[in-house]
Amino acid sequence: MIIVEGWIKLADGEIARVKTPAMQAVSETLKEDGCLHYCMAIDIDDPNLIRISERWRDEEALAAHFTAPHMVEFSKLLASVKRESADVRAYSAEEVRRLM
Repeated sequence: MIIVEGWIKLADGEIARVKTPAMQAVSETLKEDGCLHYCMAIDIDDPNLIRISERWRDEEALAAHFTAPHMVEFSKLLASVKRESADVRAYSAEEVRRLM
């Protein structure tokens, strides 16, 4: 399993450009083969910070995700908005245990 976790800090006002397309990207991504969990959320303390949480069956599913038409379009949008910073990382999950 691959876990993706991170955040994107947008400049003031940019969230308005991203919110609806992000919701559409989430909806389409959840239909992808190998997608176990996919979520983008606005941070409760910072309305310009998007939190990202994903789980993928394997590397192949994650790689296919980046080539899906909806993600190609969403990636173009993210490249066009003003960002202050970002940190998104993929982790290999060898052992998984439920905490709650």
